[in-house]
Amino acid sequence: MCKNKFSFSMWIKYLEKLKKKNQINLIDIKHIARKLNLLNLKSFFFTVGGTNGKGTTCAMLEKLLLDSGYQVGLYTSPHLLNFVERVKINGLYVTEMQYVFAFLNIHSAKLNYSLSYFEFITLAALFLFKQYSLDIIILEVGLGGRLDATNIIDSDLSVITNIGIDHTSILGVNRFNIAREKAGIFRKNKISVIGEKDIPDSIYQEAKTTKTILKIINKDWYWEKYNNTWNLIHSKIALYNLPIPKIPLPNAAIALSALFYSDLDINKKKLRHAIAKIQLPGRFQTISCFPHIIVDVAHNAHAALYLSKKIDQMDIQGNIYAIFGVLKDKDISSIVAPLRNKISYWYTSTLSVDRSASLDQLKSNLPIQKTFFFNSISNAWNNLKKILNKKDIVLVFGSFITVSEFISIKQKK
Repeated sequence: MCKNKFSFSMWIKYLEKLKKKNQINLIDIKHIARKLNLLNLKSFFFTVGGTNGKGTTCAMLEKLLLDSGYQVGLYTSPHLLNFVERVKINGLYVTEMQYVFAFLNIHSAKLNYSLSYFEFITLAALFLFKQYSLDIIILEVGLGGRLDATNIIDSDLSVITNIGIDHTSILGVNRFNIAREKAGIFRKNKISVIGEKDIPDSIYQEAKTTKTILKIINKDWYWEKYNNTWNLIHSKIALYNLPIPKIPLPNAAIALSALFYSDLDINKKKLRHAIAKIQLPGRFQTISCFPHIIVDVAHNAHAALYLSKKIDQMDIQGNIYAIFGVLKDKDISSIVAPLRNKISYWYTSTLSVDRSASLDQLKSNLPIQKTFFFNSISNAWNNLKKILNKKDIVLVFGSFITVSEFISIKQKK
């Protein structure tokens, strides 16, 4: 069937089958982007990288910029429930028909060039942005930075939220190498705001090579939390008694810092109200109160440790159950470790994707005496809900896919 007769769902199936034929580089995607005139958009670009917290940092940037009157485009990944979540124009998702139009144009321009799934949809996002007169475009890095598809854009300001161990088969096995990959988004004479406190030397080396201006936490800016408020002390502004956000404070702080280093005019009156309202689905999100069901997309050691600290802050009166699913390329033991002694029982399952961890992998990394194994998130939930009482806590985590499958099950019910 001709591609111009494809429906949105047919396009998604087509894209999911795309495989990169040659060595990973940005040559092909840059050529196509240049052909479509996507490299010279007149917007101010933020590029947000890091191991964790990219999505919430982008959400904070988007909200504060919209409240200040800017026309804003946002590109994030992965999506939680629906592909259309990946692109927003002025706070709203674009339609499936708009995506189809973008896909057709990318496919027509690519000819015999090889593109991966993420490269194709990144070009589609930029094509969608081009259809609007946007003041600001926010790009969330998909993986790493240096070879990520978003890196075809020379951003005006970059952000690195933190640097943890993840995607070691692609980015490297230690923080030095991972940080070097993430520093690939640095640009000459442009500012990069760094939220990592323990900065690997490779960050400084790459900044020196590229002549990037680093703005580092606890050196150029810092935040401090009190009981019910927090302060942001910045080389350009000091904000006191800010409301505690629903997103992690480090992400809120780095987003604010990046905004003020951008020299964009920010509405400080609306800022305080916006901070308290921002929340991203799937990030320590409560979807039921009795029992208390929390979904979180934590999928690496750094995120699991944050999740563990959030659990410590809760008033726990019943058991804590985990519905856990994870991908096979993750360091499963490091994800489980912070929560091993806090979870009463684990209801763990394989996921409905090829990249799912196997039952053998799960069995070798979870406490056997406290774990029940299933072949679907649905079966795990159906068995768990039979024994729950109103004071229990259910924590659903391990992957975006785990959370997505669980929320879909709950919505159908």
